[in-house]
Amino acid sequence: MKVEINRDMRRKIIIYSCSLGFAIILFTLINHLDSVMDVISRILSVLGPFLFGIAIAFLMNKPMEWFDRQFRNRTSLKPGKCRLLAVLTVFVLMILFITLSFSVVVPSLLDSIRQFVNSLTDYSSTLGRYINYLSDAIGLSPSQSETLITQLDLFPSVSKAVQQYLPRIADMGMDVVKSLMNFLIAMAAAAYILLDKEKLLMGLQKLNYSLFSTDAANYLTLYSRDVQHVFEQYIVGNLIDSLIVGLITYVGCLLMGFPYAPMFAFIVGVTNVIPVFGPFLGAIPVIIILLLIKPWYAVMFAIFILILQQIDGNVLKPIILGDKLGISGFWILFSVSVGGSLFGILGMFLGVPVFALIYAGIRDLAEMRLKEKNIHLEEKAGT
Repeated sequence: MKVEINRDMRRKIIIYSCSLGFAIILFTLINHLDSVMDVISRILSVLGPFLFGIAIAFLMNKPMEWFDRQFRNRTSLKPGKCRLLAVLTVFVLMILFITLSFSVVVPSLLDSIRQFVNSLTDYSSTLGRYINYLSDAIGLSPSQSETLITQLDLFPSVSKAVQQYLPRIADMGMDVVKSLMNFLIAMAAAAYILLDKEKLLMGLQKLNYSLFSTDAANYLTLYSRDVQHVFEQYIVGNLIDSLIVGLITYVGCLLMGFPYAPMFAFIVGVTNVIPVFGPFLGAIPVIIILLLIKPWYAVMFAIFILILQQIDGNVLKPIILGDKLGISGFWILFSVSVGGSLFGILGMFLGVPVFALIYAGIRDLAEMRLKEKNIHLEEKAGT
């Protein structure tokens, strides 16, 4: 007996087969996650300079476009020369910024760290007094209290170890030749992307429309613009916001008379790029250090950082970042946690925009399927 398969059944078979295949692949990847991550790590290490070049081009794109417009409007140069001048300008400014950072910020930061390390022994005795006080308050036995205080003898050894390795921190990159080559490759890749970005984008567009149907290609084109918008808004905006927060922290620490102001500003500024957990990750170690110096300093800093985070969340970020990413606080927490578990600090930072884009793609697909079935869930929910 011949079984006829109509179009609808064939479509369901394809969907179910693809779903089953995807589930099998996903299950296999999860079971061999260590091997998968090792392969990804090797690929990223090989492609590192080119990925770094793409990142540089991405960050430099907006400033380059601004200089390009200025040269075209104010000079009679040909478009190609205007673009070349714009690229050279942003690269010179970037190199000047890096040079200024290493000549002013880095020495101050290292000096602050060195002073802190030299004072670790004094802080260990302060912490010992705190432990004695707490032991009396909570009723610890003398032997238990002595055990805790004995552990503080690690502080001097840690201090010596850090002092030993501190000069190496200032002299980063032991393999100078390899680091320099990777940097030059990244800069060359970034320059090429910025100079010929229209040609590269047109090549991707041709590939897109040659591989997919017109509707799918149109959607991918729009989706790629969303990707660019989200990453420009989130990454560049967060970096600017964290720089401002770090500078405000530095000025605040100086005004309040705190020691190690460059180190505290660096900690708060760097951790501020991490959503949800960032402010806590930055504030907690600073508060602990200040508690060992003067408890009142810790209280002052805690109040200062609470006020700063309110200003940052309600004033700075809305101005710099603009509209929201379109995901709830729950999904932000989820993406930060998963991204951090898989890829560390970088995963915590990039997890939110990546998840926001995945969420937007799934949402668009679901809405399209509901529209095809003529289902209006929002109207039903309101009845």
